[in-house]
Amino acid sequence: MLIRRLAQSLVVTLAVSAPLSACTGNPDNTGPLPEARRLADAAAEDLRDLTDVAFELRVSGAIPGLPVREVTGVVDRRDGTASGEADVQYPDERVQYTFVLDGDTVTLTDADGVVVDTPLPADYAPGELLDPDDGLRALLVEAGNLRTETREELDDVATYRIGGELRHETISALVPGVHDDVDVKFWIAEHGDRLMRVWVQVPPRTKNEGAVQLELALDRHNATSPADGGDQPDRP
Repeated sequence: MLIRRLAQSLVVTLAVSAPLSACTGNPDNTGPLPEARRLADAAAEDLRDLTDVAFELRVSGAIPGLPVREVTGVVDRRDGTASGEADVQYPDERVQYTFVLDGDTVTLTDADGVVVDTPLPADYAPGELLDPDDGLRALLVEAGNLRTETREELDDVATYRIGGELRHETISALVPGVHDDVDVKFWIAEHGDRLMRVWVQVPPRTKNEGAVQLELALDRHNATSPADGGDQPDRP
């Protein structure tokens, strides 16, 4: 049962996914900034054509039903597969897994080489991250109170950082353990409109708890897509 809960958590992670890009301010941060809604809409449209991407998600804090601390890997919308590594914090231990999601089955391998195959529930799908109407695109479309905050560099890629808010109905569709509205930030490539990073801050559930932060970095957009000509690291 523990393995099954982990499998579900990994797919939830993919629904919201290179190390996290180093972030530095742009020394040439002068001039007017583009309107935030236009940036978000352009990035949302770009996601319609995203077929595969590398990701890293880090979770700082505890969200009910999401025991992962960090997940890295790749996901492909075309065949519904994903693979990578997961760092999981259980109540009594911390475990490292490699995982492969294929169809309705997830294969988990722990550090001792123990392999477990387990079916996924019918309402989970590894391609949720890249769904052309939901997934990450829904976050951009549904975000409110958007404002363009600054220009920043993410691993030498020029981006615009925009801040906003998400209603709990929107974020909880991807992360079921979230029951409040959240603050969100998006980093969008200045050239190409590609979504490079998402940061979400979840309010504390009680006064004795701190806020939880989720940070998702995307890299190698459409690296294996024939239409994109393969991996092109010089493109944002």
